[in-house]
Amino acid sequence: MEPQAHVAPGSDPHRTRAKSQPEPVSLLLVQGGDTLGIAERVLWELSARLSPRRYTIRVWLSRAPALDELAESLGTLGHGVVRIDELSSGWDWPGLLSTWSSLRAARATLLHLHAARPEVHHRLLALARRAGIAHRVVTRHGPMGSSDATPGPARRALREVEAITVPCRVLRDAVVRELSVDRAAVRVVPNGADPPDESLEAAAARRWRDELSVGMFRPLWVCAARLEEAKGHADLIDALARVHGHGLDFVAALAGEGSLGPMLERRAAGAGLSGRVRFLGQVDSIGPLIQGADACVLASRSEAQPSFLLEAMARARPVVATSVGGIPELIEDGVHGRLVPPGDPEALAAALSELHGKQDLAREMGRNGAERHRACFTWDRAIEGFEAVYDDLLGLASFSPSARVSRPGYPRLRS
Repeated sequence: MEPQAHVAPGSDPHRTRAKSQPEPVSLLLVQGGDTLGIAERVLWELSARLSPRRYTIRVWLSRAPALDELAESLGTLGHGVVRIDELSSGWDWPGLLSTWSSLRAARATLLHLHAARPEVHHRLLALARRAGIAHRVVTRHGPMGSSDATPGPARRALREVEAITVPCRVLRDAVVRELSVDRAAVRVVPNGADPPDESLEAAAARRWRDELSVGMFRPLWVCAARLEEAKGHADLIDALARVHGHGLDFVAALAGEGSLGPMLERRAAGAGLSGRVRFLGQVDSIGPLIQGADACVLASRSEAQPSFLLEAMARARPVVATSVGGIPELIEDGVHGRLVPPGDPEALAAALSELHGKQDLAREMGRNGAERHRACFTWDRAIEGFEAVYDDLLGLASFSPSARVSRPGYPRLRS
């Protein structure tokens, strides 16, 4: 690893100092992966919201071009940002030595790794221990698949960290089973979503509705997810074909890209859904599209805690989703939306048809979801959860959360 660092001014002078903490904690936030997803969003929120009077923050990011904008944004927060290469081999002696030297030079008190599958980065965790970083935290952001057997070296590295955090209880249970670790070492810290500024999103939401030609009797259903097998788009298209077959009109807007795009477009056309299923590709600012929706739908076969559903709840949009992963921890069936079994297009069609015909019920579910979001799933609450983990590891008393102040927005809220 040959780090390329850049630092930019802009740290927040208004955040308050935590009680009785003698000096800031040196915190190294490390991102693992080459795409922009929920792990990168959480890392950015930590960087933006943690008090600089409590923490001196440095960030290590992959050199992947997809993260260039994130690196620039982190720099404007006043943090040192280092671009790193992934340690893909235990035989890469120059890379291992360089990484160990960089970890030693960082002199961090606490390292926090964020990744969809942190076991991939076990070499970095092992080097951090050997470099003398006393406290190591790992956050797993992705679901555990049936093929996710953890190899021996990765298992050892993960067992040696002081804490593993996950966004939902079902993922905690899976991590405990797979790694055979003490349940107390795996902490649940849910993700968050910002309450939207409806005045800023309203005009763009109206443009989406006008562009997609939707209205009271032709609702807009939005799905924002990668076009990959695990997201269940084929099941969704089959469900939409059933809804259409019942004589109901709608537009389903699918935001996202992926390897299954061409196949899914052919499937929709073959089902007679041309004009009713719109493939939008990558939508850089997904908030206004969600704001313009009548309901949000996710047909995933596997999930942890999808940020798309949190964004829908924040905007008081009812949700129709599969009961997989951490989704039932967000959505109570019949209260905040409807939950259906995965891989069941008929049940999915019935739930969508119900919301189509019962708009008052749909709006009530949306309002219930917004209340739940405000109570449980804001970014401030998420950051407080991570700080509680840090304080426990550092032997510090829990501190009252600092007053949050306005700060630059996340570079992009992608689908």
